[in-house]
Amino acid sequence: MSLDLRKMRKSRIERGFSLLELLVVIAVIGIVAAMAIPNWLRVQKNARISGDAHGLSEALSIAKMRAAAGFTQSRVFLYTGTSNPYFRIDVWNKTLKSNVGCWVPDGLNAPQNNDCITNANKTSNETFLSTGVSAGFGSVSNAPDQMTTVQQGADASGGCWQGGTSPSGTGTEISNAACIQFNSRGYPSSSTGAGLYITDGARVFSSTANAMGLVHTYGIAASGSTVWSAQ
Repeated sequence: MSLDLRKMRKSRIERGFSLLELLVVIAVIGIVAAMAIPNWLRVQKNARISGDAHGLSEALSIAKMRAAAGFTQSRVFLYTGTSNPYFRIDVWNKTLKSNVGCWVPDGLNAPQNNDCITNANKTSNETFLSTGVSAGFGSVSNAPDQMTTVQQGADASGGCWQGGTSPSGTGTEISNAACIQFNSRGYPSSSTGAGLYITDGARVFSSTANAMGLVHTYGIAASGSTVWSAQ
């Protein structure tokens, strides 16, 4: 091989990519990113609200078991305020307040009177909803299967109560709160069943407990749809 040919090949190897080639590659990467990022954000958004809804449904199943196992009442408490919405399992403790009883967060080893729930303040036992997810159902008016109306879950007395002499309808009603309450047989206190609704503005999810205590998760578009789908 001649010296001139070797120099030519070496020159081509050392030359690398031209500016035009680099610009073309950058442009292609930009186009692919512009197409992929919105889809990724949409998938992430759907995963957040879907995860929260299934977390609520799991909490309903646990609350149902707590009530039956402890021969007491339990509930899933959903804070519906606009700041840091959360949900929590509460259990009616019959021995506190000199055997009058009160609601306490589930999972406490030795609950005391100062653990009794009297408002919507956090107790360090909450599960917070994901960023962009809040309590509510927007303009959706069609109820999921086996539900009669779209309404944030309530106990038999039509509210979420702190409890006075009994788990329902006594003491002070807690504002910015929704509850689904189970009796000692694991049935919801509402004879028609109840649901807890969350939304991210694009979709609405519902975690429901029907009259027989069966827990389901449903989803629907926040607007333009009347049919709920099982999740």
